[in-house]
Amino acid sequence: MQEQLARVLAVDGFRGFILTMLLGALSVLGHAPFYLWLITIICFAFLMLRLDGAHEQARPLRAGFWRGFAFALGYFLAGLYWIGSAFIARGPEFVPFMPFAIFLLAAGLAVFWGVGGFVYVRLSQIGKTSIWRAGIFASVFFIVEFLRGHILSGFPWNLPGYIFAAGKPISQIASIVGIYGLTALVFVLSASIALLIERKQQWLPIALSSAVIAACFGYGALRLSRADIQYVEGVKLRIVHANIPQRDKFDPNKYVSTANTYLQLSRSAGFEDVTHIIWPEGAIPGLMLEDQGLMAAIENMFLSRNEQGFDQGIKTPPVFITQTLRAEPKPDSKSGSKNTAYYNAAVAITYKDGQAPVISSFYDKQKLVPFGEFIPGGGLMESIGLHSLSTALESMSPGQSGAVPNLPSLPPVSMQICYEIIFPGFTSRSLPQNGESPSWILNLSNDSWYGNSTGPRQHINQARYRAIEEGLPVIRATSGGISGVIDAYGRQINRLGLGEQGVIDALLPRPIAATVYKLRVNYIILLLIIFLLIVCVVGMHKRN
Repeated sequence: MQEQLARVLAVDGFRGFILTMLLGALSVLGHAPFYLWLITIICFAFLMLRLDGAHEQARPLRAGFWRGFAFALGYFLAGLYWIGSAFIARGPEFVPFMPFAIFLLAAGLAVFWGVGGFVYVRLSQIGKTSIWRAGIFASVFFIVEFLRGHILSGFPWNLPGYIFAAGKPISQIASIVGIYGLTALVFVLSASIALLIERKQQWLPIALSSAVIAACFGYGALRLSRADIQYVEGVKLRIVHANIPQRDKFDPNKYVSTANTYLQLSRSAGFEDVTHIIWPEGAIPGLMLEDQGLMAAIENMFLSRNEQGFDQGIKTPPVFITQTLRAEPKPDSKSGSKNTAYYNAAVAITYKDGQAPVISSFYDKQKLVPFGEFIPGGGLMESIGLHSLSTALESMSPGQSGAVPNLPSLPPVSMQICYEIIFPGFTSRSLPQNGESPSWILNLSNDSWYGNSTGPRQHINQARYRAIEEGLPVIRATSGGISGVIDAYGRQINRLGLGEQGVIDALLPRPIAATVYKLRVNYIILLLIIFLLIVCVVGMHKRN
């Protein structure tokens, strides 16, 4: 059996590339919605063994790069295939770009792992049979994933730590070490299993790793057993969740029916009792606030509602929270003429009887989606007719200040639009204007681009991890995704999912005590891993 496994792992050339790609694709089964995390860990272990086999090749460093690249190419193709749905939803003229965009994205991300394979093979040449290789493997690939999440604005989607479902016991350790800490643990477990497969007597690493997993589970179970959810008084939120395909939102003939769906859901039974109504990103396409007819209909809806809610002790004037595109004149420093800058923004509007609506300042999304909201290369690419997927407009501009408006009658909030919530530590970049620490996170997202795929399910799992890391509840309103209320432990209190339509009337949970993670743990872990890598390399050198 050992000899057969060795022969399989030694396969090289095109067959070896495909084998390694399939291993990478299989490892995605650890992520949402499957959470078969042991499969991911074992696949990563085989990646380490494949990289160890590169030493037998004529050009080991090149073999290390391509084996790491091939594994990651399979991993990202299988994990991000759903992005292709956005091209289909956008229209037939975008479909020809779909396979190229998916492949190029996966290949670009795979380069990080290719470099990781190159570095691992180079460092492990110091001592091929040393147990220190496990430390080098875990350290190198942790650093690779950390860099993937930060370089060129970063794209930390499907970090290995996400294989543990948010809200469950093991996930609670993220309140201390964050998702990057869990990612490091996954690589350590994988390296331990690789040593066990390679040499059956290597029981110590796997025993220690299993003890760490058990400790994480015990900590999480204890933490959840003591969880106590408190709620903000005088606040009742209504999250509106409509089941409207993204392609219908680009059909001008369906604009009115789309708006009417949201209006009808907003004023459905119980409307008189809610204090805040939340529409998701992408509810109404385009420059929503410039549609005077729609804004008048929303105002009439609020001002004509039954006053019974105020008689029951809810004294807050109705507040409407939503996402919209907004346009702003922007002087051109070179020509002196004025151009138009477009922003993906969130806004709150308060409606009081006898008064004009009060519009809060805007929160402008800071992290824009490449090709979805802006075209890398800017004017050059747009000059040949390539526009962003989300609009037929020019590329949007990123928000600069990060300041979040104080939402009426609500505690300080961290506003995060769409995929901003996948970035660990981003909460500290989107703070209330008064500088207070946020008490909750509001995530407005448009997941209807991706249909009934794994994408929206992966997205909600990542959002739930932000709750655990920050100790803050997350209110999530999505178009076509998974909406609901997530408590500060990452547990979904209530939800409406893919293919469902309705409203969620919910209280706003309070935050819990500040977590250890908030002390910039991401960078502390990075420094520790770099130190571990140095120790491993020095230790192998001295031993050999």
